Amino acid sequence: MAMTFQAVRAEATERAFSTRVVESGHSLTDPIPPMLSRMVVAAGGKPSIARSTIPGSPMDWRRNNPTDPLPNAWTDIQDYELLVLTERVSLSTTVQWHDSENEALRWVENAWTKGNGGKGAETMLYASWIHITSGPNFDNFNKDPEGHVPFRLRLPMEWERWEKIAAHVNANRPEGMPPVRMIPGPLLFAALYDAVEAKQAPDLEKMEMLFTDAIHINDIGAYFISLAHYAMIYSGDPRGLPADVGQDQPLTPALAAFMQELVWKVLNDYEGSGLAPA
Repeated sequence: MAMTFQAVRAEATERAFSTRVVESGHSLTDPIPPMLSRMVVAAGGKPSIARSTIPGSPMDWRRNNPTDPLPNAWTDIQDYELLVLTERVSLSTTVQWHDSENEALRWVENAWTKGNGGKGAETMLYASWIHITSGPNFDNFNKDPEGHVPFRLRLPMEWERWEKIAAHVNANRPEGMPPVRMIPGPLLFAALYDAVEAKQAPDLEKMEMLFTDAIHINDIGAYFISLAHYAMIYSGDPRGLPADVGQDQPLTPALAAFMQELVWKVLNDYEGSGLAPA
């Protein structure tokens, strides 16, 4: 099944490592700010990356509920220059009940009108992934209508919904606001899955090596997806970052280099990243 690309042409914005970033999400967001901060330090920068998460939360829940003791990406957006926003997954069980397209637009409008001390904060969408155990034997406790579809085949289905969210936001974004770009988690995980299946990923025998359970990532998985956050937030080439940035579970240099190349290629092939050649 082919992955489609977002129609809006988004241009990358070069940002300093000191850019004040807040990541609003859930447990698939939690590992990223610390890993991303380590990458920025390794690149010689001083990061300012805050985490504003509630486990298992959709966007509308985070808008209407406190994130104490963490910062609140909705009410405290004046303190930040960039919002990185994600929705609860799977989208197949979230979009219809939580009005995800319009909810994302509410967040974008709030960031643009109130962010950065009233000067306006941009928003970047972070598209994540689904349970790696998705398939015929999936423990479908949430009655996911697509829970029977295997992980790799299902990624394009989720990606299509993410693209609809991005397209809706960009079609209705505030006047003067740059297009919202999207970190393409499903594209990245699909590319890595294919590489693992083809035995092209050094020191990575199976995708399960990125996870602590069926959906939550360990340090290897966090390193992989944080490379994409690094590249897109700072418009920086992640190739050459060290394999060991101080995490508990460092990658081998060969695997780190492979992931960096793969992430950079996927992002440069994806028009919605803003990094793809015009």
